[in-house]
Amino acid sequence: MKNLLLFLDYDGTLTPIVKKPHLAKLSKARQAKLRKISTTPHIRVVVISGRKLADLKKLVGIPGIFYAGNHGFEISGPKTSLVHPKAKAAKPIIAKIKKELTKELKGIKGTLVEDKTLTLSLHYRLVKAAALPKVKKIFSQVTEPYLKSKKIRITEVKKVLEVRPNIDWDKGKAVLWFLEKKFKGKRVFPIFIGDDTTDEDAFIALKDKGSTFRVGRSETTHAKHIIKDVDQVYHLLEFLPLEF
Repeated sequence: MKNLLLFLDYDGTLTPIVKKPHLAKLSKARQAKLRKISTTPHIRVVVISGRKLADLKKLVGIPGIFYAGNHGFEISGPKTSLVHPKAKAAKPIIAKIKKELTKELKGIKGTLVEDKTLTLSLHYRLVKAAALPKVKKIFSQVTEPYLKSKKIRITEVKKVLEVRPNIDWDKGKAVLWFLEKKFKGKRVFPIFIGDDTTDEDAFIALKDKGSTFRVGRSETTHAKHIIKDVDQVYHLLEFLPLEF
């Protein structure tokens, strides 16, 4: 018998993509479904997201499960609480970039600089098309010195430019950490469900170890399966087998 180890992204997977990050909230019905799954024998749940850990835990609001925030730089759960030491050391750099971006983008409507302490996100979903080239130019100018000195990495996801510490760590590495550190020697079958570029690292990491699902159409995904939308995510979760 194998237990299910269920990894779930948040934005675009458990909730639809919205115009502003704080609007992505779980309905009570969907939260209840997740809570039921999390208390089911033979299923362990990990919600893994680019969001700040504290915000992620508040949004999901289910005790007794694992949470991995900032793409796995910070993890908490049963008998677990850690922050990647190299990411912690990079906090002053992230704070400095935030200050510079906020200053340079002042007055440009629709921009949102989200400070996640260990990482930083520039949301531009609400920026008018005419102003978008300017926004991206400012972002490039501010981050270029840090890129050249190899202090940061840049990733672009759905209408978001992300600044991360230049550390060999991502959702894929975090997933493997769980398998090695929390579930080593236990018979588990990992499943990962995600919708974005950052989830591809986990799809690759689990290529020969479990099952992976990409939410939304993609011609370049490394996921083994594609599901249409968030509604189908919950449909899939309802029919998960309790054991393998």
